[in-house]
Amino acid sequence: MVTPRLPRSWRRRDLVIAAVVTVVEVLGLRTGPTASTPSAALGTIGLLLSLAQGVPLLWRRTHPLAVLVVTTAAFVAYALLLVPVPPYGALVALATLAVRREARAAAAATAVLVAACAVAYLPSPGPADDVVPPAVVTVGVGVTAQLLRERRARAEAQARRVAAEERLRIARDLHDVLGHSLGGIAVQSSTGRLALDAGAPDAARDALIAIESASRDSMQEVREVLGMLRDSGAPGLEALDDLVGTSRAAGLTVEVARQGDLHGLPPETSRTAYRVLQEALTNAAKHAGPGRVQVAVRCTASLLAVEVVDEGRVAPNGGADGLPGHGLVGMRERVTAAGGTMAAGPDPVAGWRVRVELPTTGRGTT
Repeated sequence: MVTPRLPRSWRRRDLVIAAVVTVVEVLGLRTGPTASTPSAALGTIGLLLSLAQGVPLLWRRTHPLAVLVVTTAAFVAYALLLVPVPPYGALVALATLAVRREARAAAAATAVLVAACAVAYLPSPGPADDVVPPAVVTVGVGVTAQLLRERRARAEAQARRVAAEERLRIARDLHDVLGHSLGGIAVQSSTGRLALDAGAPDAARDALIAIESASRDSMQEVREVLGMLRDSGAPGLEALDDLVGTSRAAGLTVEVARQGDLHGLPPETSRTAYRVLQEALTNAAKHAGPGRVQVAVRCTASLLAVEVVDEGRVAPNGGADGLPGHGLVGMRERVTAAGGTMAAGPDPVAGWRVRVELPTTGRGTT
C-alpha cells in the first residue's frame, strides 16, 4: 500500500508538534523526581521513552492507530519505570484518530487511554485521585475531536449537496438553451427538406436562412450559459422579445400578452420565468408542430403568473399524454426551487397548457 503524500505545511506542523512533545517529555525527565537518581540506565530508558512519545507523531496522520498504540505504551512504561507525566503524545494521537475515525473507534480509543492513565497513576506514591485530571482531559480530547469530526462531516455533506444542486442547475440550463435552439433547427430542417421535395427553392432558402440564424443564436446562448456559470448572468424576462422572435423564426405564431410591471422582479424569479417560457416554446415547436401559441405574463405585487398555451396537435410522446419528459421534469424542479408552483397538461380547448406561478416577494434559487 502506498502511503499518501502529505502537503508540506502538514509535514512542518507535524514536525513542530513531535518536537514540542519530545522536549516536554525530556524536560519532565530532567526535572522530575528521578532527576536526582544517579542511575544512567534509568536516564537512558527515560530518554528513549520520551522519544517514543514524541517522534511517532510524525506519522499520526497516515497511521493514527499505530501511533496511538506506541505513544500510549511508552506513556505507561514511562510512568511505571520513572514517574507519571501527562500523556501529551498519546493525547495528540487520540485527537488525530478521533477526528479521522468513526465514533465507535474514537470511543474505544478514549476508553483505552483512560485505562492507561489509571494503570500509570494509581501505583504512583501520590494520592489516588491524581488519575482524575488526566482521565478528564482524555475524555475531553476524545469528545472534542469527535465533535470536530461531525462538524467536518456535515460541512462536507453540505458541500456535496451544493455541488449536486449546481450540476443539476447547469444541466437544466444547458437543456433549456440547446433544446430550444436545436428544436428550432430541427423544425426548419424538416421544412427545408419538404420545400425541396415540393420544388420550392425559395421556401427552402428561407428555411436555411432560419437555420443559420438559429445556429448563431445557439452559439451565443451557449456563451451566455458559460458566462452564467461564472457570474450568474442568465437572461430574464427582459429578453422575452428576443425569445419570442427566435420561436417565430422556428415556425411558431406567438402571441404575447403582458400585464403588470415586469421590471424590478427578483433576478431568480425573472430567470426562472424566462427558462419556463423557453422550455414551453421549445416543446410547442417540437411536439405540437407549426401553429399558434399564446403567451401570457401577469405580474402583481406578490405573484408572477406565466402561462403558455399552444393550439397545435397533441404529440403522443411529448408529455402531452401526461408522461413528463426531461424538459417538464427540469422545468418543475426549477419552479419548485424558486418557491413556485407549476401545472402542465392537455387543454380542453387547445393542445397543451403550461401555467407557472412564482412569488415576487421572496428569493428563490435557480
